[in-house]
Amino acid sequence: MTIQQMIDKIIAYHPDLGERETCDTIKCGDPSVPLAGIAVCCAPTYPVLQQAVKAGCNLVVCHEPLFYSHMDTTDWMQEDPVYQKKYQLIKENGLVVFRDHDHIHAHNPDGIYTGVMKQLGWEQYRADTGRRPMFYHLPEMDVSELAAFLKEKLSMQTVRIIGQTSGQVSRVAYIGGGNLSFDDTNTKMMMGETEVMIAGELIGWTVMSYVRDAAEMGLQKTIIQLGHFNSEELGMKQAAVWIAELAGEDIPVSWIAAGEPYRYL
Repeated sequence: MTIQQMIDKIIAYHPDLGERETCDTIKCGDPSVPLAGIAVCCAPTYPVLQQAVKAGCNLVVCHEPLFYSHMDTTDWMQEDPVYQKKYQLIKENGLVVFRDHDHIHAHNPDGIYTGVMKQLGWEQYRADTGRRPMFYHLPEMDVSELAAFLKEKLSMQTVRIIGQTSGQVSRVAYIGGGNLSFDDTNTKMMMGETEVMIAGELIGWTVMSYVRDAAEMGLQKTIIQLGHFNSEELGMKQAAVWIAELAGEDIPVSWIAAGEPYRYL
């Protein structure tokens, strides 16, 4: 099987996007060569690519951009040493990088959100029927227990918390990725019965400020902020499961986590 044939299988697994412009293209490499192994990741960072090479993979399936812009345009950075070194690693090791972003999000339910739900083991606790599994009614636990559970699942040493850092909670909203809502959309999610929002990226002066004020007033409101990549990484970890099924037993598939990008001094 060639790399292109494997990519065709992945695309066929997803809903058809029709004529919609998509970032889901081959970013680098020759897809006509035989497939040796597949590395699945959320963020195709330089260390992730190095690990893919070490694992003997020549196809990297990623969710986020390879070259720092949504469509991975590179004409503006050809002379940049970071771009050059990353591209050199890819070229010298015969890697093909394929992005799976729009297709996996196009599922109903959304493939990333569903993957996160499965990896967290929360299927039975889902409390909505929307295209993206977002709302859950979990067994009651302390905020600190929930934070510890997420840290363990994502191999994170710390998480950012706004609002109450303790207290019993059960009603949770999970909004992964970038939810940079400048209006009242995210704030409305935290009104009423929702006690905890688990989020990727948020705007500081909207829902985050609302939760900060609500907690100061004694209300049981908390935001646990994971960061964009961390909040979607479990979705791609689940993708490695169905990609392995598509590839068959003869093709090794490696899940490679980019891990926590932040350092705290």
